[in-house]
Amino acid sequence: MSLRQKTLLLIGLTLAGLIGVLYASLSLILIRSFAQIEEQHAYRNVRRVQEALFDELDSLAVLAADYGEWDDTYAFIEDTSQNYIQENLSDTNLTNINLNLALFFNRQDELVFGKHFNLAQQQEIPIPTPLIQQLNSNNVLLQHPDNSNSITGLILLPQGPLMIASNPILTNEETGPMRGSLIMGRYLNDQRIEALAELTQLNLKVYRLNNTQLPTKLQTVQSSLSEQESQPNQAPILIQIISREAIAGYTLLRDIYGQPALLVQIDIPREIYQQGRVSLRYLILSLLGLGILFSVGTLFLLEKMVLSRLAKLSTNVHEVGTSNDLSLRVSAKGNDELTHLAQTINSMLDALESSTKNLVAEREKAENLLLNILPESIAKRLQKDSDTIADSFEEVTVLFSDIVDFTRLSGEISPTELVNLLNEIFSRFDRLVELHGLEKIKTIGDSYMVVGGLPLPRQDHAEAVAEFALDMQQEIDAVNAQQGHAFMMRIGIHSGPVVAGVIGLKKFIYDLWGDTVNTASRMESHGLPGYIQVSDATYEHLKDKYVFQERGSISVKGKGEMTTYFLKERKTE
Repeated sequence: MSLRQKTLLLIGLTLAGLIGVLYASLSLILIRSFAQIEEQHAYRNVRRVQEALFDELDSLAVLAADYGEWDDTYAFIEDTSQNYIQENLSDTNLTNINLNLALFFNRQDELVFGKHFNLAQQQEIPIPTPLIQQLNSNNVLLQHPDNSNSITGLILLPQGPLMIASNPILTNEETGPMRGSLIMGRYLNDQRIEALAELTQLNLKVYRLNNTQLPTKLQTVQSSLSEQESQPNQAPILIQIISREAIAGYTLLRDIYGQPALLVQIDIPREIYQQGRVSLRYLILSLLGLGILFSVGTLFLLEKMVLSRLAKLSTNVHEVGTSNDLSLRVSAKGNDELTHLAQTINSMLDALESSTKNLVAEREKAENLLLNILPESIAKRLQKDSDTIADSFEEVTVLFSDIVDFTRLSGEISPTELVNLLNEIFSRFDRLVELHGLEKIKTIGDSYMVVGGLPLPRQDHAEAVAEFALDMQQEIDAVNAQQGHAFMMRIGIHSGPVVAGVIGLKKFIYDLWGDTVNTASRMESHGLPGYIQVSDATYEHLKDKYVFQERGSISVKGKGEMTTYFLKERKTE
């Protein structure tokens, strides 16, 4: 066999091997990447459908609020004026606002007026008996603990799924006393589903989960979605590949009682996946054609030593690329162009290895800095996902504290002394935060804010915050004894639900929002120096383990009269 034939055979085998490896690796990497993109695309489409459904519920809630927080409705509950019914609840008005149901209940949860309207047939029909049977005094739709409370969700009726919203009946100024509840409903019928499908440009199917004839496949999907439900107020999503031509996305919607109500299916053609397979075929064919041309040209232009050395160099470079080990180097023997190329590659690998080490070090610094700013779990979520991070917590305890007369002191000592003193106090508080497993939210001037029960929920959040508050008083006493000052702390605590999240594009901050935060701030601002003032909600959590002094009813800005207590100490056994 001639040298040319041997070279041709070697090049042919090398080319075949490279194409095979490329096909296998690209099939694994490229097609998987396209599949991931396709799944992300399907996930976003399901999320769009969720948002469209939630927008429907929000619009119904806004409508219920408009009617419920209105002087005319407030008066109607008492006088049941026919003029109100004719002007606001006529067939024409219900058609204009696309409303199927309007129910008015008084303070005794008695139905004052109700209307059930068929929009398709344009006629009033009897109110569904199953719905009336549900609306007793203990029903969640009739329970409004405060004037700002409103309820939205789904109810399954024999007539179909009903989107429903309940709002307290108040005056135009959203004040009371509350005179009852206004419930409005809109059926999620085929026409509404078709409208949603047209709005989202997606193929939607909605299945009732109380259907005993639900296919086994969909029952399995329901079980999988139920296992995923971990985020409050966020419907789970499941993506499944149906075939090489189609992929399906599913989401589960629960009714107002927390029971599975509807299973929404979105069918999406696998255009991304199919395009990926076509692109892979064209890529492999292109590589194969180029390889053949290169092999033929090499036979006429290169000699044995050049071919063998180049093949060796190529093999070394391939090893570095596939292993991702930047400490490897290619062979650089001789003194010609190939040697210079090998030396250049080695220099590049040196630079890449050095840059990679520096990049790893800088990344560790950035991660440590981020962990110093945000809770660890939030920092990890922020690194993985750039979307807005916002979570709801049903029960936490928030503490606000303020150093009395610290502002006056700032005018009596130098800025450096002031900062050092405040740093000493807050450093002690920071160590207490770590000791009690709490989350420091922020400091503003001489104010210090802490929360217990998030981002990782805990049952003893109120007790942990109480211990922290008592320790704060001991630490401020220790600072006074050490520094010769007479500082006193004003501390306020309240328990309840909050929304927590990361805000801003730069200089991130993990912050809290909600009435619970405002009430805790009021507990501090309306408190007394040297005392820990707690709300009635926090008192109920702690009354069995701590000694309290009842302060009585005080007027709290934005809240009215509230009963508060002073936390004194832990009860002894």
